[in-house]
Amino acid sequence: MKIGTSNSSRRSFLKIAGLGAVLPLVPSVMSASPDFHPESTFGNKLLVTDIKVYNVKVNQRGSWYFIELITDKGLSGFGEASHAFGGLSGEGDKALHKELSYFFELVKGQSPFNIEQFRQLAWKKSLQSKISGTAFSGIEQALWDLKGKALGVPVYELLGGKLRDTVKVYANINRANNDKENSGHRSVANFQRNAEEAMKNGFKAVKLAPFDEMAPLTSSPSKLKADIDYAVNCIQTIRQTIGNDIELLIDVHSHLNRDLAIETAKRLESYNLYWFEEPVNPEKFVQETKEIKDNIKQNLAGGEAIFGVQGFAPLLQANALSIIMPDVKHCGGVQELKNIAAIANALGQVRVAPHNPSGPVATAASAHLCANIPNFAILEFAYGEVPWRAELLSPPEQFVNGNIVVNDNPGFGFTLNKKLIDTLL
Repeated sequence: MKIGTSNSSRRSFLKIAGLGAVLPLVPSVMSASPDFHPESTFGNKLLVTDIKVYNVKVNQRGSWYFIELITDKGLSGFGEASHAFGGLSGEGDKALHKELSYFFELVKGQSPFNIEQFRQLAWKKSLQSKISGTAFSGIEQALWDLKGKALGVPVYELLGGKLRDTVKVYANINRANNDKENSGHRSVANFQRNAEEAMKNGFKAVKLAPFDEMAPLTSSPSKLKADIDYAVNCIQTIRQTIGNDIELLIDVHSHLNRDLAIETAKRLESYNLYWFEEPVNPEKFVQETKEIKDNIKQNLAGGEAIFGVQGFAPLLQANALSIIMPDVKHCGGVQELKNIAAIANALGQVRVAPHNPSGPVATAASAHLCANIPNFAILEFAYGEVPWRAELLSPPEQFVNGNIVVNDNPGFGFTLNKKLIDTLL
């Protein structure tokens, strides 16, 4: 029986990109033989038997969706499927649960060590929609967590070991604008307050999205100019607020077009941006993205909603981005993010900064990947969303000098605080 097409698709991409000779560099899943578990007390009898989904309400932007895969020996693994593109309210929420149920049936009764088997069986379905891709990614993460816990090793060891003990992070300060007072126009004062608080908490890099209130591109030129002027003024003020030693990242959320993006980026050159993110949708507008990159001085970043190596292939082949942003919740999970990063590394000077405006489960998974990826740049952290975030995991996330410490415990390194979650549901 032929299952899935992911391997043939990658071979085709590598051939087109002239990388056929380096195919062995692209990592395959390192699923240990179920007959050889030197540190496991479970042997090859560990089987996935059940799934639980925790819908943890965060704010008006949505919930964190944590997935727990449960085994017949009582061992659990966790993944995250939050913020599925396409929306997760009403019918979207039902759609996510339906997709999770479908993918769970492919792992039910199976060893959590059979990660590649799951990927092959589920791949075609995972390509059907953004929500399908997110559900697939959440299940896949949980399998890695289970495998690490069963073997008694952290996930980064399963990926080949860690290159760094800590992972550089930036504070996404948009996420702190979550109360009724701040739910409308994102004022300069609010951004200043959030940036100052992030710095007090040790962050050395911050990101904001001052274009989010911008009018549609079909609006009058005068209206577009006024909105861009507002965003530029906001960026100028934040740079003055944080000084020159803190990295400043700007997310445009695809509110511009090619010409406006180039023009605006030139206006921002003196503010020494770490990057200029998604002025246009890179998945839809590959050529325009490439032209923007070639005409600006800042690093151009993007790719937060893209699934799989196939999805990133056009951008990587075109050398359209300086930094790619695969999200472990949306791109296909742990193995696929590592595959994407490996191909970006093989193609040249493309760095990887995982998109991660997420809960602590996806952050833990991302940290293990970032510890292992050679061409890693920086990891996103959703700053200031809820005061109880640190209580969700045991041990809690640990930060030192603007870096998250990579947890050395088995799996992703944590247990979930279900008592707290019960009070939040």
